[in-house]
Amino acid sequence: MSSESISKSTPEIPSKWSWHFRTLQALRQRLAGEWTEHKQDSVMPEYQDHKGFAGTASELTEHEILAAELALEKNMLIEVDAALHRLQLGKYGICERTGMPIPAERLRALPWTRFTREAAAQLELEGKKP
Repeated sequence: MSSESISKSTPEIPSKWSWHFRTLQALRQRLAGEWTEHKQDSVMPEYQDHKGFAGTASELTEHEILAAELALEKNMLIEVDAALHRLQLGKYGICERTGMPIPAERLRALPWTRFTREAAAQLELEGKKP
């Protein structure tokens, strides 16, 4: 889902969510750019024998770090896209677990959040990813 398709097909966003909508769109654009850049950087170079063991180990470590960053960025993009979709559906700001409104200060801190703080803590206690 591209930010362009979201902005073109988005119904009127209630004014109380306009800051969140703009913030999520900007975050999505930044994350997508970073993901693309890191994806290009993560292409594993061919093994070069002249680098020796230490050089090769260092490159492998850097590659593993970039792979982890890519996974985090991809997950974050998924969460931001889901939040934008909830805005489109009129379901933004409602806890997916309890059905209760998510407090404004939590949405300001984590505009992509799907859960109240209490519901997220309960999910963590249950060993589930909030």
